[in-house]
Amino acid sequence: MDAPARRPLMTRHLLATVLVALGLIASAIGLASVIPGASSVASTTAPVQVLGRRITASPKGALPVKSVATVPTTRRRPSTTTTSTTTTTVPHLQPGPLAQPSPTTPVTLSRTTPAIDQVPTTDKVIFLGIDDGLVRDPAVIALLRQERVPLTLFLVRQPALDGQEFFRTMQGLGATIQAHTISHPQLKKLGYSDQRHQICDELNDLTKWYGNRPTLFRPPYGEWNETTRSVVSQCQLHALILWRGATNDGRLDMIGGSFHPGDILLMHFRTDLLQNLKLVFARARAEGYRIGRIEDYLGVGPPHPMFTPTK
Repeated sequence: MDAPARRPLMTRHLLATVLVALGLIASAIGLASVIPGASSVASTTAPVQVLGRRITASPKGALPVKSVATVPTTRRRPSTTTTSTTTTTVPHLQPGPLAQPSPTTPVTLSRTTPAIDQVPTTDKVIFLGIDDGLVRDPAVIALLRQERVPLTLFLVRQPALDGQEFFRTMQGLGATIQAHTISHPQLKKLGYSDQRHQICDELNDLTKWYGNRPTLFRPPYGEWNETTRSVVSQCQLHALILWRGATNDGRLDMIGGSFHPGDILLMHFRTDLLQNLKLVFARARAEGYRIGRIEDYLGVGPPHPMFTPTK
C-alpha cells in the first residue's frame, strides 16, 4: 500500500486513541465526584478526641462529620448495685485500773437538791468534774482511751454545741454531760427569771445533742444562792456540784493537802488539761485512790455501759 493510502488509516487510529483517553479521563472525574476526598491524599487527616468523642476533621469550610468509631468517655455509668449503710460495732470497752466500780447502793443525801463538794462515802474514791469546754485537745481523747476512767463534763451551751464530735467521743470513753449555764454568768448577781433562763434553758439542747438529760448542775465560779438552789430543783436537777480541790498549770491544790474519800475536783477544758489529768492520775495511784462516777454514787444517772455492772 502506498503512502497516500496509509494516511487516512493512521488518522483513524489516532482519533480512536484520543477518544479512549478522553473516556478514561471522564470516568476518573465522575468517580472523584462520588467519593469526596478520593482525588487527594492531603484531604485525609488523623482523628482527634474532643470531650471523649472521636471526630474526623473535614476539609476547610465543611461541617465536622462524626466517625463511626468512638472511644470510651470518662463519664461514669450509674451503679446498678445496691448499697446499704452498715453500722460498725465498736468493741465494748472495759474500765481502766483507775476506774472505781459503781457502788452497790448509792449514798444517802441529807437534803433535797444539796450543794456538795464531797460525796459522803468511805470508799477511797475521788470524782473529776471538767468545766466549760472551750479548748478541745485531741491528746486528751488519746489519754482517756488509754485510762478509761469516768468523768463529768459541765458544759456551757456554745462550746457544747461547737464541740459535739469531741464531747461525744468523750462520752463513749466514760464521760457524762451535765449542765453549767448558757453563758457562764455570776448567778448571785441575777434575779430569779435570769437564773432560770441560764440554768433551765440549756437542758433541752444538751439532751438533744448528747442523748441524756442532765441531772447535775455546777454553778460558774462556785457562786450560788438560795434562788439558784430553788431553780435547780424546779428544773429537776438533783444537786449543785462544787469542789474540794482544783488543778491549774500542772498544779493540784487540795483542802488538807491530800485526797480524802469522796473529794470532788474542779478542772477546766484549757490548754493545760492534759497535763493536769496526768497529774491527778499519778496522785491517785500514789495515794491508793480510784476515780468514780459521781452520778452512780448519787444515784442520779444516766448510767454508762462501761461502768454499769452487767446483770
